[in-house]
Amino acid sequence: MLIDVEALQWRYCLKVGIAAGLGYLLTQGNLNQYAIHGAFTAALVVGTSVGEDLATSANRVKGTVAGVVAAMVATAVVGPNPLTVGFAVSLTAAIALARGWGIQVARVGVTVCIVTLVAHDADALRYDLLRAGNTLIGVAVGLAVSFFVWPVRGPEQVKRASRGVLEASARLLDAIEKGETELRPLRAGVFDALAEVVKGWRDMNREKRIGRAAMLDEGQIEMVLRLGLDLLSCAPGEPQADTIRELRQRTTSLAGNIAR
Repeated sequence: MLIDVEALQWRYCLKVGIAAGLGYLLTQGNLNQYAIHGAFTAALVVGTSVGEDLATSANRVKGTVAGVVAAMVATAVVGPNPLTVGFAVSLTAAIALARGWGIQVARVGVTVCIVTLVAHDADALRYDLLRAGNTLIGVAVGLAVSFFVWPVRGPEQVKRASRGVLEASARLLDAIEKGETELRPLRAGVFDALAEVVKGWRDMNREKRIGRAAMLDEGQIEMVLRLGLDLLSCAPGEPQADTIRELRQRTTSLAGNIAR
C-alpha cells in the first residue's frame, strides 16, 4: 500500500532531524569543532528513498576525497592565494570528472577544497583527516536512519511515481476531450511525473546492487512510461477519438493493476 505524500513529507522532516542529532552526538558535539561535518553530512544523506541515499552517500565520500587531495597538493606546494585556490578548485573538478563521478561530486569536492585552503591552510592535514572521519561517521548515521527509520524502498517509490503518471495522464486526457487549447501545463505535469518514475527506477536499481530491493513487475512500469510518452506525442494536435479512447483504457487498466 502506497504511503500518503504528506505523511512521507512529515516522516522526512523527522528522519532528517534524527540523523542530524545522531551525527552531532556521535562526533562528540561541542567537544569537537569538526562535529558540524558529521551532523550536516548525516542530514544531507537522508533523502526520499534508500536508493537515493546510497547515491548521496557515495557523492559525499567521493567529493571529500577529491577536495582533500587537491587542497593538500596546493597547500604542500604553496600557500593559499588567488592562483592556487583557482588551481586547486580546477584540480578538484578534474579529479571528480576524470573518475566519472559527475558534477554533483565535483561540487562537494570544491567546497571541501576551498574551506581547507582558505580557513585551514595552517593545519590542512589535521583538518582534512578530521573532516573526512566525521564525514564518514555522518554517512554511516544517515544510511542507518535511511535503512531503519521508516525506510522508503525503491519499489514503493516507483509505484508512487507511476501512480503520479497515471493521474497526470488522466487530467491531460480530460482536457483534450473537453477541447481545451492550453495544454502546456498539463503536458509538463506528465513529463515531470515520467521523470520521477525514471528516477525511482534508477534508485531501485541501486538497492538491487546491495540486495535490498524487493521484486517489481518492471514490464508494468515500462507500460506506464510508454503510455506517458504516447500521450505526450499525440496531445499537441487533434487526436482521433479512437486514439483518446485507447489511451483512456490503458490508463484505467494500469491504474487498477498498480493499485493492487
